[in-house]
Amino acid sequence: MRRRILTVTLAVLLAAFGTAGVLIYVHQANTRALAGQQAVTVLVAKRQIPSGTSALAALRGGLLSSQRLPVSSVPSDAVRAITPELGALVTSAAVAPGQLLLLPMLVPVAQTTSGMAIPAGMVAVTIALCLPEVVAGSVRAGSQVEVFDTYSATGTLTAQPNCSGPHQQQGAGAVHTRVVLPKVLVLTVGAAAASGQASSATTAAAVSSQGTVLVTLAVSQDEAGQVIQLTQTGLPYLALLTSSS
Repeated sequence: MRRRILTVTLAVLLAAFGTAGVLIYVHQANTRALAGQQAVTVLVAKRQIPSGTSALAALRGGLLSSQRLPVSSVPSDAVRAITPELGALVTSAAVAPGQLLLLPMLVPVAQTTSGMAIPAGMVAVTIALCLPEVVAGSVRAGSQVEVFDTYSATGTLTAQPNCSGPHQQQGAGAVHTRVVLPKVLVLTVGAAAASGQASSATTAAAVSSQGTVLVTLAVSQDEAGQVIQLTQTGLPYLALLTSSS
């Protein structure tokens, strides 16, 4: 009987030591994986964060979680902690689960009739684009983009966005492409429904390649005039920016 008790006791101890050994090994493996490269703590959306949510409310509500990532894979504008200054800012658009929280996504509170959080001093302007013109669906709410315009230097550009094929009738004479706005914040991305109204979408990837993508930009009043003009007389195109662009 004593031998049986001793045997059971030894088995339990061995199992405990084995479990502890596995946990120690996993911890050391994670440490080795980060060895040789600096790791930083960043904030990641744990669940969907609605547009207009304050950073402090998102943190207290469990919508944000801290993660340790190699510094080489983290953008320079990633939010590492919610400071008192950042806590009062709100998300300019919905933040998808698993998405890094970036500084451009947080803006001062702005009262609008639509409930959209527009940065102070800015206005919201929407343009209609095809899927290739929004970087094949990679543009999303919170992205920073560069706005291009294709125009005719000698006459009127008669081409119109044609999402089912290439643009046609590009006008006589030389055609040029230029940068209109070097850096603009994207507020929302959605699909144009058959009724003419926009259906909400987090990214343009949710839109069919045959459909029109509606991209809402935060711009100054002068920039709004430029965007509206190029949609009427030229062909707008977006380029996706990174922190090192």
